[in-house]
Amino acid sequence: MLIHRFTDLFKWRDLVFNIVAKEIKIRYMGAVLGFAWSLGNPLVVTLTYYMVFTYILPSNQDRFALHLVTGVIHWMLFSQIILQSSDWLIGNSGLIRKLRFPRVLIPLSGALTVCSFWLVAIAVYATLYKFLGGYAGTALLWYPLVLIPYVLMIMGLALAISVLQITWRDIKHVTEVFVPLLFWLTPIVWITSALPQDIAHVVSFNPLAPFFNSFTAILHESVPPSSRDLAFCWGIGLVSITAGLLVFKRADKLVELL
Repeated sequence: MLIHRFTDLFKWRDLVFNIVAKEIKIRYMGAVLGFAWSLGNPLVVTLTYYMVFTYILPSNQDRFALHLVTGVIHWMLFSQIILQSSDWLIGNSGLIRKLRFPRVLIPLSGALTVCSFWLVAIAVYATLYKFLGGYAGTALLWYPLVLIPYVLMIMGLALAISVLQITWRDIKHVTEVFVPLLFWLTPIVWITSALPQDIAHVVSFNPLAPFFNSFTAILHESVPPSSRDLAFCWGIGLVSITAGLLVFKRADKLVELL
């Protein structure tokens, strides 16, 4: 049954490709350099953090610029997908009315569009990784085992938000307020091990914490993530994507009313 479902979705790959291509073209319409501009933001962010926290405001934390850039790069994927997810279904209401197709392809296309730009950011990060003080050791083999559940977690939440926006139009504004707040509660501008024990215990309830602690372990400390964090990553990721798909499936009638 599951294989049949994926086969059915694969038949619509041309539609997904066209939606993603359309979004990329719209973003850079009229721009001379086009997609090359995607290199600009991550490159400037990376070099800025490196210069500030290495020479201008040096931190007593080991290679703090690497830790910060690692967190920001992965935060970009989360924040961009979540903030855009509320517009996925409503923004494509015309297509939904005109064509009969699996509606989950709309959020899938939206996520793939964000990922296409994020991969450029990751390429910039990988190029400057050793320059920032990173070590390309065997710990990098653990990276996919954290990235996969991270993407599943994001997609599950994004699917739910895209549906909630249909009946509760305030959800877009809620995410715009909540996401920046969550940034400061996530181990990006600070390191968990450097926090007082009481505060570290409180922020550990942030569901993003195990993912970012694991990214820090792999990419900053060059060690495998803790088995506890890895277990939490997969648990949160699987629960999130399952819940998101269930919410999306039960809201089929709402989607048709767009």
